[in-house]
Amino acid sequence: AEYTRARRRGLALLAMANDLRDKGIEIANDAVRDDNAGNYEDAINKYCKAAEYLMTATKYEKNPVTLKTIREKSLEYVQRAEALKQGLAGKGAGGKKAGGGGGSKEEEEESEDDDVEPEPLTEEQLAKAEAEMKEELSKLIGMESVKKQMEQLCKQLSLDIRRRAEGHNTLDAIRHMMFTGNPGVGKTTVSRLVARLYHQLGVSAKDSVVEVQKGDLVAGYVNQTAMKTAKKIKEARGGILFVDEAYQLTQALQRGQSDFSGEAIDEMMKVMNETGRKSVTFVFAGYKKEMDEFVQYNAGLESRIKYRFHFDDYTVPDLCKIVNIKIKAKGYKMTADAEKNLNAIIDKNTTADLRSKYNGRLTDNLLQWAADCMNQRLDLTASGEQLITLTKDDLSEAIKKFQLARPPQKKDPALLGGEQVEQQFKMWGIQHLSAFFVRAGYRQLVDLIHLSKQDIMALGVTKDAEVRRAVQLVERLKQEHRKESLEMDALFVDPDSVDVKTWLEKRSLGEFAKLFERHRVDFEVLGDLTYEDLKEMGLNEVGPRRRIHRQIVQWRDDREAKKADAIRSRMQVQENKAYLESQQQNVDDRLQHLKASLGESGYVTGVAPVKRLRSAGEGAAQRRAVRAKHSGGQPWGGGATAEEERGSPCRLRAGGRW
Repeated sequence: AEYTRARRRGLALLAMANDLRDKGIEIANDAVRDDNAGNYEDAINKYCKAAEYLMTATKYEKNPVTLKTIREKSLEYVQRAEALKQGLAGKGAGGKKAGGGGGSKEEEEESEDDDVEPEPLTEEQLAKAEAEMKEELSKLIGMESVKKQMEQLCKQLSLDIRRRAEGHNTLDAIRHMMFTGNPGVGKTTVSRLVARLYHQLGVSAKDSVVEVQKGDLVAGYVNQTAMKTAKKIKEARGGILFVDEAYQLTQALQRGQSDFSGEAIDEMMKVMNETGRKSVTFVFAGYKKEMDEFVQYNAGLESRIKYRFHFDDYTVPDLCKIVNIKIKAKGYKMTADAEKNLNAIIDKNTTADLRSKYNGRLTDNLLQWAADCMNQRLDLTASGEQLITLTKDDLSEAIKKFQLARPPQKKDPALLGGEQVEQQFKMWGIQHLSAFFVRAGYRQLVDLIHLSKQDIMALGVTKDAEVRRAVQLVERLKQEHRKESLEMDALFVDPDSVDVKTWLEKRSLGEFAKLFERHRVDFEVLGDLTYEDLKEMGLNEVGPRRRIHRQIVQWRDDREAKKADAIRSRMQVQENKAYLESQQQNVDDRLQHLKASLGESGYVTGVAPVKRLRSAGEGAAQRRAVRAKHSGGQPWGGGATAEEERGSPCRLRAGGRW
């Protein structure tokens, strides 16, 4: 009870700190808006109020990292308020405009020349830039649709330059992009070409590309993600911020899980409407299906992305061209026979699915492995062109290694977290059905025990045989859950009471101890007592009966909550153990079959070894002995084996919990 009260106090303080911090941030954002709009008096008051809220939050915040961040932000707000106050006293504007509650001189210098337009390009410079871009595009292998889109983009930017030169306005300043396609198709390469094109045509100030992923933008605490993202945006100013696998920013949010990725998206959207040479161009990249879901999750993102490029997988002829280019770039060569048969070597020894997972990276691995084969073939006296020439045999041996090497597997984001269910369905030989259940949110074994036959069919399981097997699986889990529940009721020892008599006395009900003792009520049956049962025991007066029943219900609810966590952990451990045993059994059966076939032993093919089953009486006796010896006043003291206590998530912890 003391632990529970302390925990509740801690949660209440944490909630208070979060509320104060969020309120302070909200007021600070209002202050920034007033600051940028020139409402300096309102901004000063709001900066001070925001700092007050944040400093109050530090009294209840325990995380040292968050404390440091709060204090830093409070100091920034106070400094900005002082700067505005001095500016008003001198009838100035309080310095530069705010950006999140204060900034540096470097930002001020950058903001001063944001709107400075460069000298317009001459016809010769424009023609040179267009010619260089066409030359760069011609070097790209495949990507026909991307090349056409890049040519259209180059043409549009050139026409905009001519419009501005003649004093006309341009209609659209949005230049953010989305690249979709499998890994290794050249998305990063094209992003660098876009950066160079924008810079040459005067659209952006730099030709740099800053590459980031979710881990570079998202932090683990409130308000840190916004700061981390803003830092990367500042680093990419005037160039391109290339967000690889951008769909990861919304996957957790789409599954309804808490995540700070939303802060990163909001921070990026704040600057996506900015224009000028020093604004950031965003390029979001990833798999097509996931990227479509990414932009659909946030309508604001979809409206801010103008260009969408899809990169098709490389064909076999494309891969051959890439191999030739990379070999020549390294100063190596192939024999005439190898060059002639390269197309057939790749086509016959790889599948379309494998090529789509590797794409351009397939050529890197192929050449590395071919070089290894060449080194094994040559002796130490080799010289001249022998040292740099790959043969047909080198390539043929190297390509075979793709059959052993597994490319990185991309798992459907909707199936993440459902490993327990997938493993269980695999044991029953219906692993192809697990996706139906995991997608619907059934990610743990205890989730399945509430399903009926109609529920299973509603999930999409239609074949009668598969429905029956799924129902059998659910029924077995229900039996396991029921068995665990009954065993744990029998083994439960109240952490605060040695027996029911002590339990009653601690609740000021000691006068009824003899009555409970006469009816042999122990902890195993205490939670099952109903209001009518108490009456049958002889408690005819309504008042005492109500008091006792209320205490029993409260105690039972507390026990059931603890038991649910313990059962979940136990079932997971047991199913993992059963899965490993089944895997080992498959190996044992195969070895037994092989030995019998070879005549090396007297084993009979197909007969599995028989395990001795422990009787229910033996099991109960062992449990009672273990409980009596090791419980030490803890609930379910002897319920786990030594192996479980060492390596499972249901190890005993302080306070009477698993």
